[in-house]
Amino acid sequence: MDIHVRHVPPQSTENSLKSFLKPFLSKLSIRSVHCTKPKDKNFAFLTFLHLSEAETFLQHYGQTKNQTQYSANNQHQRHPSVTSVNLRFLGQPIYCQKSNNEANPYLLRVLAKEEKDRQTKITTLTTIGHYTPQILPVLFDCISVSCGVWSYAKSNLYFEPQLSWTSRGTLKFGEHSTILTLETGVRVDFLHFATLSIAAEEGSSPSFIFSMREAPRFFQKIVADPLADMFAQLGIRRPGTQLPNPPGGPERRRLPCLNEQHKRIAGSCFVYRVALQPVPYGHEEVAERMQSLRVAHGLPRMIHRRTDVFRSRQTFDEGVQMLQGVLSSNTTSIPFPVAFQILKLALDGYLPPITILKMIPTIQDMARRTPIPICVKSIRKLFNQLSYAGPDSEATEFGLDDLLQYLKENEEQCKREDNAVDKDLKGSKNIAIIHRVKITPSAMRLCGPEVESNNRVLRKYPNHHEYFIRVQFSDEDGQPVRFSSRVSNQKIFHGRFKDVLRNGIVIAGREYSFLGCSHSSLRAQSCWFMAPFVFEGALMWDRIMIQQLGNFTAIQSPAKCAARIGQVFSDTRTAVAIDPALVRLETDVERNGRVFSDGVGTMSVAMMERIWDALPKAKPVKPCLFQIRYQGAKGMISLDTRLQGDCLVLRPSMIKFDGTTWPDIEICEAAYRPLTMYLNRQFIKILEDLGVEDKFFLDLQAQEVERLRSITESPLNASTFLKRQSIGTSLYLPWFINELAYLDLDFRRDGFLRDVLEMTLLVELRLLKHKTRIPVEKGWHLHGIMDETGFLEEGQVYCSALVDGVPMALTKKNLLISRAPALHPGDIQLADAVIPPPGSPLSELTNCICFSSKGRRDLPSQLSGGDLDGDRYYVMWDDNCQLKRTYLAADYGRQTPIDIHRAVTTEDMTDFFIQFMETDQLGRIAVLHRVMADQEPAGTLHMDCITLAEMHSTAVDFSKTGIPVDMSRLPRYNKWRPDFEAPGPHVKIEKQGGLSLEEVDDKDPDDQVDQDDDFSTYRYYESEKILGRLYRAIDEREIFEHIKHRSLNPDIGSESTVIDSVWDHVQSKCKLFQYSHHLEWARDIRAMYEETMLDIMINHSEHTLHAVSELEAFIGNILGRTGAQSKNQRELSTTMKERFDEHSAFIVNCIVKDGSDRSEEPLERSMACLAVSLEKKDVYKRHENLLSFKYLAAAVCLKEIEREPGLWMGGDIYP
Repeated sequence: MDIHVRHVPPQSTENSLKSFLKPFLSKLSIRSVHCTKPKDKNFAFLTFLHLSEAETFLQHYGQTKNQTQYSANNQHQRHPSVTSVNLRFLGQPIYCQKSNNEANPYLLRVLAKEEKDRQTKITTLTTIGHYTPQILPVLFDCISVSCGVWSYAKSNLYFEPQLSWTSRGTLKFGEHSTILTLETGVRVDFLHFATLSIAAEEGSSPSFIFSMREAPRFFQKIVADPLADMFAQLGIRRPGTQLPNPPGGPERRRLPCLNEQHKRIAGSCFVYRVALQPVPYGHEEVAERMQSLRVAHGLPRMIHRRTDVFRSRQTFDEGVQMLQGVLSSNTTSIPFPVAFQILKLALDGYLPPITILKMIPTIQDMARRTPIPICVKSIRKLFNQLSYAGPDSEATEFGLDDLLQYLKENEEQCKREDNAVDKDLKGSKNIAIIHRVKITPSAMRLCGPEVESNNRVLRKYPNHHEYFIRVQFSDEDGQPVRFSSRVSNQKIFHGRFKDVLRNGIVIAGREYSFLGCSHSSLRAQSCWFMAPFVFEGALMWDRIMIQQLGNFTAIQSPAKCAARIGQVFSDTRTAVAIDPALVRLETDVERNGRVFSDGVGTMSVAMMERIWDALPKAKPVKPCLFQIRYQGAKGMISLDTRLQGDCLVLRPSMIKFDGTTWPDIEICEAAYRPLTMYLNRQFIKILEDLGVEDKFFLDLQAQEVERLRSITESPLNASTFLKRQSIGTSLYLPWFINELAYLDLDFRRDGFLRDVLEMTLLVELRLLKHKTRIPVEKGWHLHGIMDETGFLEEGQVYCSALVDGVPMALTKKNLLISRAPALHPGDIQLADAVIPPPGSPLSELTNCICFSSKGRRDLPSQLSGGDLDGDRYYVMWDDNCQLKRTYLAADYGRQTPIDIHRAVTTEDMTDFFIQFMETDQLGRIAVLHRVMADQEPAGTLHMDCITLAEMHSTAVDFSKTGIPVDMSRLPRYNKWRPDFEAPGPHVKIEKQGGLSLEEVDDKDPDDQVDQDDDFSTYRYYESEKILGRLYRAIDEREIFEHIKHRSLNPDIGSESTVIDSVWDHVQSKCKLFQYSHHLEWARDIRAMYEETMLDIMINHSEHTLHAVSELEAFIGNILGRTGAQSKNQRELSTTMKERFDEHSAFIVNCIVKDGSDRSEEPLERSMACLAVSLEKKDVYKRHENLLSFKYLAAAVCLKEIEREPGLWMGGDIYP
């Protein structure tokens, strides 16, 4: 039931009204109620779950409808005569009566779910006797704030302010952040996950010092009329005045810094001191509130200590300017890769600039006598050896002598590591070593250099890679800058980011400017910058380079031009040079304005074999179709056995620009195997709406849950699962787990191996629950190409794949075909799978789906607007998935890219880059589509969902057309979400306890304290449709506890190990093998493995100063902390897994090979590595000590023992 509340002060907020009503509702024991107060309106609504509670409230505080409405402006009118008590809010009475409108049914379902959750929580807390009193929010009055650094005077720690602002204000400690609000309208948010510690000082001059790992968030309140704003805070509006802000407009603007001086240090000085109002003698309430924070749940670590404050004669900014001057000076002669690392030491706050300046002569000496890569590695090691300055660190760690000693030892260590590696194992022409820069609202973060896949530009200039950098734009935490209706990001996008894109960046005196970006990097908000260099006697800079890459002058659309230039930046690890005379152009297959051959060409057998010769030799499968880049063309090429000799056939639809003579066919992807098909939320919802029975989905999910439950039951199940997930295959991990069983050693008794398995399972479980990602046994995910022979009729497909090395072709009526993202009900279609006649060229194709070239309209374009230039398609042949109806495919028509009627300039492309970052609405539309499809009875067939599907299609094409989606077409929606959109429990990774799921932060909405920060608190109802049933069918906590229980030893910490037993076994088997002469070499191999492992952990974290865990790097998957991964985490995980697999395979080869041949002493070497892996090592100050090397060493050692003749039969072996 809804109650209408009138005469509410318009300037009051929903939260303030809710807080006012809370004691009155509590007095009546009413919990299940929601308050809605429209912004700047003089009325509100109270929605009660239970009719009886609404009536009770009206009996105490309500008015009947037949009473004369009270007018505050008529002073002679008598107050209404009522028996109930009037409520006075912000000094004026408010009146409550039953509403004429029905309550929102989804809000009632939200209240019902919250009441159910509350009862469950009360029962649980009563059972385990656990209750945490609510302490937050806690508020303090403050008088100033300072930005600075921690510093040391001899052994004493002190705070060194760089800038200070004197202004009264309020400091509020909340659950997720501590918010400083000043009277000047400035607001500073200290996010708790980014706070290392808080030093609290009591006494007569109390203060808090926040040690951050990144810059706080800065805001300025938007006020059109300051006087009106002051009245509004009192709940009063002056007659005739405008609203303080436009209705519905942002309340504050995000700032990159607080002023121009702050701009120069905001990205490096992460220590903020907030001075509180002085406390008169005898007043202890401030100290009491400070003490209460000790037991507040969710706050960063609180340190109570006295801290001295001193200003330095030289500021941090002056020191950085001096350092930049030295590094950019021609007389300094420090190579750029070394200067890059030196500057990072200062900009990331590792060391004070004055200390770094004193280190430069030593670094110069090192650069003269030592190769540059070793100098770079020596300095990079410091990043892991230095602590954060502050209360937890000793002054001696930052002494100049100690730092120079570190540097000397690092140089010697890096030289030994370099000598330990055979020169034949180093390097690859398919990768490049590239520096990266992250631009955030407040900081410039220097990263790398890191391994990047090669592209055309990098191949063309192999000796000038240091002049190219990859630049990414993100928020301080590595995420994209978030959209919020309450916050204007104008000064971030059109101020900070545009300034970098337009004017470039300077690193150690070298100026880098915008060059271009690929289509995928645009979505990741990253691009390439370059600095001028001399090439073949001529100066090369960005515009000259673009001119040499191709003729783009005819393209007059900034988005399209950027996409075409971006083709040459596509990652292509393999390239094959061919004679242009071997390339033939054929016409496209077109009908009814449709291009049936859009993006697809062919190749002869001889051409395919040329490409095979350039592919990685480790791949056993020889693919017959590739996604390529060739000169100005892009798309797929497939084998056509009818072509004679060396021949490559392209089509006009593949050619995007001309004017280039680059000779290589560059390989983006190859079809080695069919990918697993997974159902997802959009796909499942459409299938439900097309009549597929719920039982199909529930059975499929239950089958997968049961498989996950059984994996820890036996070593065979575990090793099979790890092999299927490609976890640790490069270091023999699945094999190793089975070998342990043969040695009567249970892998489940080892903490690290248990954690590897449990984390891999947890990743799958969370994908299953939070993304509804259900594997389909009778389904594939395949590249699409066109039937070149004309055999297939309209509505037919040829679908073939290699299954366990054997070709398998489908023959089935009504094969289900789709493509992601599928939002329109017509994005799922049926086709008949047929087999071509014997001897047909189609029979030679595998791992693909061939579409017909006949009919009214090509099938790919009917599947979410697909084409054949590299798109993959889902095919499913499960008889239990029966559609009762199909829906006509959408036909949106191709959008014409924006035309500016002149040649596109760099500024046009950078402006589009900004526009894309600012207005990309893809995710928002997709979420709203899922919510509306759940709430509307017709689901995805409802017209609002059809509209959203069309808007999503426009948003997908935005990166190519430059046409943003028209958000004014967004259908009206309510803010309540189905439960399958809710986040899951946080995952904790601990050395002793392993993995655990924390309690979900499901505070009652009435108890939320961060009511004005940027942490959205969505509220959820139980969905009655299939996605809700699937979501609730998985009890994430129960299944994970079941898996842990089956691991037999849930109390074993990650440090405990069976590797000692393996070492005992190895020593007993190989008594006469001498390995001691390899021990120093093995220590260098371990150091090299662990340093690179740390680099992988740091470089693939969303935050440059906060690494992912070793477990995440080892399994190649970043754990979504509150559910499934974000898109960014998914992409980082993919490259992280590739990097770890390459790195571990490289280390294995270092142990067992000399060059391309096997070593003469592989067993002795592996024994030395295993012995060294058991030595204690404690060198990393900012990161965990690493454990995984011992498992690599143990697996390689057992593998080498197995290779020795007769040893595995039980006897000892003699060298």
